[in-house]
Amino acid sequence: MAQKETSKKIKKKKWYPILANATFNNYEIGETIAESANSMIGKSVSVSLMALTQDMKTQNTKLRFKIKEAKDEKLYTDLVGYEIVTSSLKRLVHKNKDKIDDSFILTTKDNVKIRVKPFIVTKSSTNRSVLKALRKQAYESLADAASKNTYDALLENILKEV
Repeated sequence: MAQKETSKKIKKKKWYPILANATFNNYEIGETIAESANSMIGKSVSVSLMALTQDMKTQNTKLRFKIKEAKDEKLYTDLVGYEIVTSSLKRLVHKNKDKIDDSFILTTKDNVKIRVKPFIVTKSSTNRSVLKALRKQAYESLADAASKNTYDALLENILKEV
């Protein structure tokens, strides 16, 4: 018996540019191929801060964007993450220096919860009581800054300090 021939419909895919948020003047951070622009909503994209600012000093900083909407064949994003590359953090810690790692959740003025992970390196070996005081002071100052600023303003302040 002869088998029936089945025709498969192949959907054509298109390239869609991915644009950073208004903080970075809607700079194009990349492009992706997809069947439709709406299928990309919710996906994450990581990019080096150096690619956005053209400053070599910021090559160790990664920004994570999440695609929020698709308009006019373009994908628009929101900034959802900021991190320093692990290899550059390892270069900061040497013998006879102490590092302080911490992690906590803060709430901004516009009720957005954010996870903050400060990284502090001391100049020399330090007593535990001093390390504890530094950790506490870092928490208090970051909590104060978060409660006084909106999410977007806080991220802009962080990016200006880099």
